[in-house]
Amino acid sequence: NFGYRIYRFDTPMAPGTTSILYFKSRLWNRGFRNGRPATNIAANGTFVNNAEFAPTIGMNRQSLLKDRVERRRQGLPPELRPAKLEDMAATRESYVRTDWVTSEITFSTDASQTPIAPGVRISDEVRDGRRTARFVSSAPILNFFSVQSARYQIDEQQHKGVQLAVYHHPVHKWNVPAMLKAMATSLDYYQANFGPYQHNHARIIEFPGYERFAQAFAGTMPYSEAIGFAADVRDPESIDYITYVTAHELGHQYWAHQVIGADMQGGTVTSETMAQYSALMVMKRIYGPDKIRRFLKYELDQYLGSRKGEQVEELPLVRVEDQGYVHYRKGSLVMYLLQERLGENAVNRALARFIQRFKFKAAPYHRSVDLIAEFRKEAKTAEQQALITDLFERITVYDLKAKEAKSRKLANGMWETSLTVEATKFYADGKGVEKAAPLNEAIEIGTFNARPGAGAFSQKDVVSISRQAVKDGQQVIRIQTRTKPSVVGIDPYNFYVDRDSDDNLVDVTD
Repeated sequence: NFGYRIYRFDTPMAPGTTSILYFKSRLWNRGFRNGRPATNIAANGTFVNNAEFAPTIGMNRQSLLKDRVERRRQGLPPELRPAKLEDMAATRESYVRTDWVTSEITFSTDASQTPIAPGVRISDEVRDGRRTARFVSSAPILNFFSVQSARYQIDEQQHKGVQLAVYHHPVHKWNVPAMLKAMATSLDYYQANFGPYQHNHARIIEFPGYERFAQAFAGTMPYSEAIGFAADVRDPESIDYITYVTAHELGHQYWAHQVIGADMQGGTVTSETMAQYSALMVMKRIYGPDKIRRFLKYELDQYLGSRKGEQVEELPLVRVEDQGYVHYRKGSLVMYLLQERLGENAVNRALARFIQRFKFKAAPYHRSVDLIAEFRKEAKTAEQQALITDLFERITVYDLKAKEAKSRKLANGMWETSLTVEATKFYADGKGVEKAAPLNEAIEIGTFNARPGAGAFSQKDVVSISRQAVKDGQQVIRIQTRTKPSVVGIDPYNFYVDRDSDDNLVDVTD
């Protein structure tokens, strides 16, 4: 019923020996389902991953019972949770439960279509109405891949020795230039800061909009028509998620496809959280730091909204249990603030060392604490060390509020703005119960000619921004500027996990 079988050799294999497993699979849809239809094999747009047609060796927890009510009925613990961070036995398996392998994939499809699989295309020929291509990996890959086929138009460009390509439905061309630009910009940043890219190609491959996601396999990135190729992000008020998602998936060529964490708490920090950070740095390079507020506010709102619906317990980032709102949303905020405080170069030095240490490494697989240890090597002050603790090892929440701002012109021609702020810091447990924590930190105070994150806000609208000492309770902070600002705020770019980011800015009155 569950496709799980156990085979035994007549003669057990000795350590160090190898054997070949031959198998034949057929994916065949007879009629139609009483429910959601099968869409992996389509007349024009097939997307099948290896778990659907090839055997996986070993136990996979994904097939175990997950429904909380049904688990209780069966006398099982209500939740199926990963191993604890301290369980060193769990480092024997990666969190995707596959090994590093080399691959040789021969893939045949209709003559009118283009077959795609991970690896370097070694041959490609049409014979008897079939098109057959052979792909061979040039670097280790995870035993985790897909094959795709459709009548594609291919837009390509060479970029510093890497062939960038977007395989897409011919009429879905609007966002292809942005995808190619995002891949080129991402590769430049990642290679300069994290280390060499392991392939001579990077391929984005459209698949039909039956699903709404993008995914990263080795050198190939399936990308849904629905969120990437049919999207309209021309509105300057909208988030350019085409570029963001492209940079995120290309980031996975390092974070998951060069280093992969153990199957335990914190396993997704060095894949999903680091891919989020990578994408944010690319966005920062393309749009500048003044545009980043829009992205950070989106991540903050998604995190705050999702944590209210947690059914088990929220965990600190170091112990995240495949909780997307933590490793994606909170992870973006954590990493952006970390690079603001330690410095972008310092964070990237830590990441480059981490990749060099664990690149393509098999068991024992690394833990989230190994990455945090690299960050701590770059933390030069007690304040920075405490920040790392707050960001990764605690659930830290702030309540920062700008209450009133008044400006007056001084005798020397300068303007002095008095900003009344109210600030509180909390530590929360997994159930959301908060306890007040001492607050004595330097936090950004900004003065502006327009509201950050709104309309065409840019660097020209920044009057001043500096870090000021902020303590518990209410206080008045005075800032002198050459011109009179119209808007003033605390944490104006939303670096912190703030309960209500909409009260951080206030208009200036006389």
